[in-house]
Amino acid sequence: MQALRVRIYNVLFGDAILVSIPEIDGNGEETVVHLLIDVGNALAGAGGDDSVFRKVLENIRDELAGKPVDLYLMTHEHMDHIQGLLYGAKKLDITVRAARVWMTASSAEDYYRRFPEARKKRSLALALIRSVTKFFRKSAAPVPPGVAALLAINNPRASKDCVDHIRKLADHPLYIHREAPVGGSHPFRRTQVRILAPEEDTSIYYGRLGPDMFGAMAGNAVPTAFPAQTVTPPAGVSAGDFFDLVRFRSNGMAGNLRTIDKAANNSSVVIELEWEGWRLLFPGDAEEKSWEIMDRRGLLRPVHFLKVSHHGSRNGTPPVVTDKVLPETAPDGRQRRAVVSTRVGAYEGVPDTETLATIAARAQLFDTRTLEPGAWFDLEFAAP
Repeated sequence: MQALRVRIYNVLFGDAILVSIPEIDGNGEETVVHLLIDVGNALAGAGGDDSVFRKVLENIRDELAGKPVDLYLMTHEHMDHIQGLLYGAKKLDITVRAARVWMTASSAEDYYRRFPEARKKRSLALALIRSVTKFFRKSAAPVPPGVAALLAINNPRASKDCVDHIRKLADHPLYIHREAPVGGSHPFRRTQVRILAPEEDTSIYYGRLGPDMFGAMAGNAVPTAFPAQTVTPPAGVSAGDFFDLVRFRSNGMAGNLRTIDKAANNSSVVIELEWEGWRLLFPGDAEEKSWEIMDRRGLLRPVHFLKVSHHGSRNGTPPVVTDKVLPETAPDGRQRRAVVSTRVGAYEGVPDTETLATIAARAQLFDTRTLEPGAWFDLEFAAP
């Protein structure tokens, strides 16, 4: 039997993963099943060069040999995870088809009708995004890089087109949450699959949005608000525009955007695969709240492979992950590996050096920053 292979592409700041799994078909014959997870990168800053998609999508097309991917999984609706397939179809004439599509529950077309509290909180979030976008459109002040990244990744107008494209990859997409019945809707017979998250009602992932929020950029690296008397306008920027920006940031602009960002990240599908004794965990961009709920429900257990959540951010790998998912001692003595797909300069405070060091102390860590754009890592897991 050939080995299970996880191929992780360097798409700069984003995710694109192709898992090739030795399986058996309906006739009991040996086959290989392909699971494609996300394909996207950031729309702003150092992590958003779409030229990487040609090499990545050409390789995926070659691996599929003209067939549809057996299962495509969209973990959540952020552009750094979803924009690649639409870009490939429209700009590169490379169309990936899928026999089955799984999407996060909140991307269902009737979702916000069925979950009014989630609709209310999302409406507030969208209003905030529109307000921030409008402010910078009319202001002469420059957009802080961290804010630009948050606005691009959470852009609802752009993400809608990408989600619609993914929804049409297969006839009947399945919208996934922790309790969703998935039996018979996947191609696995030899492989066990568990859905650990998200909860179906995503309103639980929204933090408080408020005009008086005051904080620091992710990683506490750059303050989002300054006392007006301690700063002066940069050359070429009017004092009025500049101090409008100071006041706006003092009202919690970046903090609110991060709250919105966290809610979408926590809606990520978290999927665990078990094959021939190997356990592999793909958590999308799950952050602390989602991990906390998974832990409270007793769902976390040691794995042999971890796709590092949220591009190596501190909040994507809280202590419960290293305690429960990558404990100091591997319970069965098998090799453990982890991969982080990230890019410096795309998102303030990400990746977090301390977080990656902790993971590297527990597992062999592969980092896409060591690859050329569009290249990939292949990690193989052999049958005993």
